[in-house]
Amino acid sequence: MLSGNGDLNSRFLPEIASTIERNGFTGLWFGETTLRDASIQAAVAACVTRKIQLGTSILNVYTRSPSQLALLGSTLNEMSEGRFTLGLGVSTAAIVESWHGLKFERAMERMEETVRILRHYFSGEKFSIQGRYSSPNNARLRSIFPPKIALAALNDGMIRKASMLSDRIILNLYPVERIAHARALIDESCRISGRKDRPVLSVMLYSYLLGDDERGSEAAKDLISFYASAPAYSSLFSRIGFSDEANAMLEAWKRRDRDAVRKNIDRQMVDKLIVLGGISELRERVRIYHKAGVEDVFICPSPFGDYEGNLKEVITKYF
Repeated sequence: MLSGNGDLNSRFLPEIASTIERNGFTGLWFGETTLRDASIQAAVAACVTRKIQLGTSILNVYTRSPSQLALLGSTLNEMSEGRFTLGLGVSTAAIVESWHGLKFERAMERMEETVRILRHYFSGEKFSIQGRYSSPNNARLRSIFPPKIALAALNDGMIRKASMLSDRIILNLYPVERIAHARALIDESCRISGRKDRPVLSVMLYSYLLGDDERGSEAAKDLISFYASAPAYSSLFSRIGFSDEANAMLEAWKRRDRDAVRKNIDRQMVDKLIVLGGISELRERVRIYHKAGVEDVFICPSPFGDYEGNLKEVITKYF
């Protein structure tokens, strides 16, 4: 999974995508925040690969209309000959409000309505819907290439909702010991909704593999700090045993005191959320996630520190 914030020139993407496929990885996913367009990167990757799965992880449901997302998803699935998954999420207020200038509200309701409308578009049938956020009238997508839909989930409510709506669930910064909890929520939600097939369970695993030294530690803290500004991630950190640290970091972000944010991140927190070390440590963490019941691990070279070197370490040495 390539971060949407990584300091890596997009001109290198064709070579990177080709290398990833050639070296034995099974998929390539693209993030999007404030730097690069994930859909364009996925289109480039579709042109230079033939086998690997492609996807967005994630596009938020606020800044593109359902019709735009439907066009995007069906076009990329056509280009990749059925290899594309449209990965969606609610993102955070920092991105939606501060960066895009839109209201960040009713996140779960917004997600549910977006997916419901997308399913109508992907059916190929003409439809009309009166929604709170979008109301297509006599709409029809003339496409025979509907993609699969993945949803990002952090809290229990979103995991339950994604279990009913999506083909794949994507967890982020989700420790191994909580995977059993997520799987139980998924199984319960599928049973209640009458769904017979369960969604694929994926987890995004950030890693910094250029050494377990001061530079690596600083890169890991920068990554956690980035997420700690969002209340949803602060709540996640609290649920996994770091409530004091999460509250302190959130308050420090409100004061714009980045140094104070970093000071509240200790090695125990780093080790629970990120792989810091080398390829052997990464392989072992991936193995443990699979053993816990995760079908796909999205290896995410951390965009902080030496992103290009970190990415190269993963894609050239993992297999």
